[in-house]
Amino acid sequence: MVFLIGSMVTGCTPREKKETGKTSDITATPKNFERVKPPVLLTDPQAQAGYMITHYWDYFNFRDTMYCHVPDITVQAFVDFIVLFPYVSSDIIDKGVKKLLDSAEVDEVMYNYFCILAESHLYDPNSPYRNDEYYIPFLEHNVASLKLNEASKVRPQHVLQLVYRNRPGAKAENVVYTTASGTTGQLYNLSARNILLMFYNPDCKECKQTTAEIKQSAAITAAISSGRLKVLAVYPDENLDIWRSHLNEMPSSWINGYDKSLTIRNNQVYDLKAIPTLYLLDENKRVLLKDTYVELIHEFLEQN
Repeated sequence: MVFLIGSMVTGCTPREKKETGKTSDITATPKNFERVKPPVLLTDPQAQAGYMITHYWDYFNFRDTMYCHVPDITVQAFVDFIVLFPYVSSDIIDKGVKKLLDSAEVDEVMYNYFCILAESHLYDPNSPYRNDEYYIPFLEHNVASLKLNEASKVRPQHVLQLVYRNRPGAKAENVVYTTASGTTGQLYNLSARNILLMFYNPDCKECKQTTAEIKQSAAITAAISSGRLKVLAVYPDENLDIWRSHLNEMPSSWINGYDKSLTIRNNQVYDLKAIPTLYLLDENKRVLLKDTYVELIHEFLEQN
């Protein structure tokens, strides 16, 4: 039996109908998702969320692959599942994900389907729910599964290695950069209470928009002016003509450099699923916010 994980699969294959003149039960529209309810005596919100995550899929029929073709039911149920994650500990999340995927393993089609949902919602850079920490237990289940052959584990193993890097709380990987004057510097040699590390391409629309948002943030501007925050913008690709042609668009208070050795890109030192990618670091270069948004950086600086 071969499972195909993530983007290797784009959907489910319905089982064939029996040629009996009647519609097979498996082709009937599945019933709506039945949600569990926490015990009445469980009044603490965090405990309620923990109960919901642990028992969320108790009434779901994982053998009915027609659910793969009813996204109004399954996608909404999955989203409602993962939006509970911020309210519980990582142990509860791990337990809930394991229970989900253990149950889905009864059918390879269903297992594939939930792996696709996890990737599209938690790892796709365009998803509003993207979160590497929440995606990790799904990947760990793929890698540990006894029902997957080694070929099927190659991609999840690779992605897992990427998301393990530069996690919140861990020290960020060092970055060696070269400025327009030819001067070489290192992330680890920068001194500031906070460092905003931005990987960007000066020719991309989203990067220009993000740069404008950073400039417009009062909290970020004030932090730069006071010396609390330094911004290191790094171009990780090789077309230096494009990079140089846009130098005047970057604020002079920022450090703007490129990766001369292309180490970031070639060795995937940082998981650049999309450009731009933002990290907020503390003075010891520990990751505070990973693959984050300008508004979250703004909020952090205001509150801290």
